[in-house]
Amino acid sequence: MANMIFKSEVEWTGESLQSDARSGTHAIRIDEPEVLGGTNTGQNPVELVLSALGGCLVVLVNTFVPTHNVLIKAVSVQLEGDLDPDGFMGKVQVRPGFSAIRYALKIDSDSALEAIEALIEHAKKACPVKDTLKGVAVNRL
Repeated sequence: MANMIFKSEVEWTGESLQSDARSGTHAIRIDEPEVLGGTNTGQNPVELVLSALGGCLVVLVNTFVPTHNVLIKAVSVQLEGDLDPDGFMGKVQVRPGFSAIRYALKIDSDSALEAIEALIEHAKKACPVKDTLKGVAVNRL
């Protein structure tokens, strides 16, 4: 398959730190929590990075279910990342982005544990978002 081009456009709403991201017919409000100067009307950009990683893993688990003969009842991902806001505020010399990201991928299934683990490993290796974040340690909880 040839390369595909994915696009997003982000535009400031004119209020506080709010912006709207649009990709095709989909839109997401982006903001910051009040403690960081926003109005807390949407996820902040780094939360969206975590959500993108979790969403990508959920998509891939569901994509590869037939290959691994796993019957799933539910899939969820809990994610957390370490970030010092003083870095992007220029207050101290620390990395402005995540210093680490951790996730717990949970699959509710009666299938064999070996098949579930193989499915998880396949999803981890194939995840474009995880691959994009290779400059950051991304580990399971």
